[in-house]
Amino acid sequence: MIKFLRNIDKYAGYIIVLFLSFFKIFDKPGKNTRRVLVIKLWALGDSILTLSLIKGIKESFKDATVDVVVRSRVKDVFECYPLDRIYNIDSFKDLLKLLRMYRKYDIVFDCEPYFNLSAILAFFLGKERVGFSNQFRSRLYTKTTSFRKDQHMVQNYIDMLRIFGKQYDTQELEKLSVSKKEGIKVDDYILKNLQGKSIIGITIGIAGSAKNRMWYEHRFAELADRIIELLNYQVIFIDGPGNRKTVQKVISLMKQKAVNTMGIFTLKETFYLISKCTVFICNDSGPMHIAAAQGCKTIGLFGPNTPVLWMPYGKGNIAIYKTKLKPAIQNDKGIFKDGNREGYMGPVTIDDVFDAVKICLQ
Repeated sequence: MIKFLRNIDKYAGYIIVLFLSFFKIFDKPGKNTRRVLVIKLWALGDSILTLSLIKGIKESFKDATVDVVVRSRVKDVFECYPLDRIYNIDSFKDLLKLLRMYRKYDIVFDCEPYFNLSAILAFFLGKERVGFSNQFRSRLYTKTTSFRKDQHMVQNYIDMLRIFGKQYDTQELEKLSVSKKEGIKVDDYILKNLQGKSIIGITIGIAGSAKNRMWYEHRFAELADRIIELLNYQVIFIDGPGNRKTVQKVISLMKQKAVNTMGIFTLKETFYLISKCTVFICNDSGPMHIAAAQGCKTIGLFGPNTPVLWMPYGKGNIAIYKTKLKPAIQNDKGIFKDGNREGYMGPVTIDDVFDAVKICLQ
């Protein structure tokens, strides 16, 4: 389904972008910045990274309202952060509201790396539009910034703000806040099931494309056994419903007893659960960025993607990256090559990750 949607966006979006670009001559940028919109439609972890830009927007344009346009799959992230309004384009009601807001925003920040749809939305909704340069859709923007591969994605997003002469920066991610009710449910579960031990969380699976990002099940099993036996920490597995069989396989390979939380908590409750972990271990995927945002010492396992762009952001976090192969993922072009899992993830050993855990616990 994701591949199908990307193809629709690529070909139909190309035609729409070409058509709209002829109307750019009628642009009339506003004199004041009173209303700002951020567009982020896909990718849970990447959505968390955009919160750093939103924080900078709030500090730089103190009197402006800040809204976001999202899809259902990332809506929970933005509901856990202070914003003026959230529009979900998967909601027909919200979509109708957006259709009545032609050029209502003074600035629109398009935080999608390559989608034509987000650029089209930005063109419709904003007097000024900021997005990444050197793409066909870039012709719809009034200002562009480079998608640099020599710096973290957080900095690429903040560069969109720097175009306006703002000097904001940050060395940590924005924390996700959940309700007291959701926190109580998680605290009760921890009290009943974890025997008072400190927690190390692990996410085994990955969502969406590029399955070659996933480390090996038997290595996760042995790693978890070592953590429980040698470090006396409780291991909990935190994963999405699509990875149920993978988690069950890892647990079946283990000698020690771990805790499987799959299916117990909502996504927002999971945000809070991850915040209770001392260390969090994850492939290059959304939960890695959740953990970094929630203040865990986070260990990210990399192969097809480069940690320069995507490592867990913040002091004390670790990215393990040992492949000699060229990156198989080019986020700014929508290229997610699969295959050669051994070549990408094979070089990462159990000792590599266990040693990183011990460093995080120092």
